[in-house]
Amino acid sequence: MAKICTVIALSHSPFMFENVDWWTSTQAMRSYAPQARSDDDATNRRHYLRIQAGLKTLHDVFQAARPDVVLMFGDDQHEQFDLNNHPPFAVYVGGRFSGYKAVRYAGPLGSRELKPKTDEHWASVPACPELAISVLHGLMQAGFDPAFMKGLSNQEVGMGHAFMRPAGPLTGGRFDVPMVPILVNGLFAPQPTAARCVAVARAVRRIIEEYPADLRVAVVGSGGLWHTPGAPDSYLDEEFDQGILQRLAAGDADALASYFDQWTPAPHRQALRCFKQFDGGTGMAGGIGSGSGETRNWIMAAAVADRVPSWIDYVPLHTSPCGIGFAHWQMDR
Repeated sequence: MAKICTVIALSHSPFMFENVDWWTSTQAMRSYAPQARSDDDATNRRHYLRIQAGLKTLHDVFQAARPDVVLMFGDDQHEQFDLNNHPPFAVYVGGRFSGYKAVRYAGPLGSRELKPKTDEHWASVPACPELAISVLHGLMQAGFDPAFMKGLSNQEVGMGHAFMRPAGPLTGGRFDVPMVPILVNGLFAPQPTAARCVAVARAVRRIIEEYPADLRVAVVGSGGLWHTPGAPDSYLDEEFDQGILQRLAAGDADALASYFDQWTPAPHRQALRCFKQFDGGTGMAGGIGSGSGETRNWIMAAAVADRVPSWIDYVPLHTSPCGIGFAHWQMDR
């Protein structure tokens, strides 16, 4: 039978994969809320080193778990889906796929010049269609109706950065562990509730545990924490992030989902223009969106683990602004 050998959650901000000079040039192009905090160069350098240390910790955890396959919850940001068709959940059931290793644009954030598809920037990742198909069928039998993908409609861009960016540091840049991507709509209203995400994640856990092959499966939640990238009046809501992390540390996925689904901005922030980004351009009502909506993937990882995490770290990166988070759950006890 298959076994979940480790569960990991991490952010995938481009700031994690670029140097501090890039941070500075990007900061100059962004719009910040009144009274939003800023970080000086020395703080940025400390944050950069701590982020790299966090990635190294999760790399070591991932390697020690010896996974045969990684199942990853992540989102799509117009890489394969657009507003003509954007499902709440989709399971990739195809074969090997490719994508940009980290940041696909050359120059500072906001540039739209794609980097060349060389070995430096572009990678091919093996898939595990047998497990993916079992997850798809199992979810449907459990009363869920995810979309499925047998290939990538946009080969030029490749698989979304939510999947490619974590795969690099976790595998030591080899991209050699087969992946089952599960795409979760966190950005485009109406998004699934966190409670629904918890239910899906628990079904995924049961499906993995009942899978007959002798596989060690790592489960990863990719994205978050608080950020509204490129939006006017951006700020880092550390109170939101701490509310997430405190409930995460308690090992209670239902309380975590309830906090997320009931959250509203503080009264003095409700007029900030960054919240207009929460619908992703659909014009429809929904829950928390923008980059902060990716926190659903952390909640799904927590629901799969169903226990207190072994380690959490958090870097409040006001330069972005983004809450950079790392967590893992020990699953062999």
